Amino acid sequence: MGLPLLSGVFGMKRLFVGVCIAGALALSGSAFGQNEGGDAGDLPKAPARSDRLDIFGAGMCHQCEWRPRPKLMAAAEQCGEGADGKAKLAVFECGRNPACDNVCNFVRCETP
Repeated sequence: MGLPLLSGVFGMKRLFVGVCIAGALALSGSAFGQNEGGDAGDLPKAPARSDRLDIFGAGMCHQCEWRPRPKLMAAAEQCGEGADGKAKLAVFECGRNPACDNVCNFVRCETP
């Protein structure tokens, strides 16, 4: 018969993981440019920014999409104040502009 540890699907997974770990340990010293002297001068230097290949769209900044959400907020400037001296409520559309800043636009005054 076979070895009890290597039988079935779980045994093959254990064998595969073991082989991967052994391979990684074997390559860790030579494949990553490490030697006995530890000289970092032998490693290639990163290319200068002007030497890199620019891919269209790769260097662009992230832009947010405008997705407005209704929000009730105090709006004394647009709707005035109530008899108690507090600002009346208004509906605003709030979201993020393309620069990802929070923006709220006045829509209408909320009826009491």
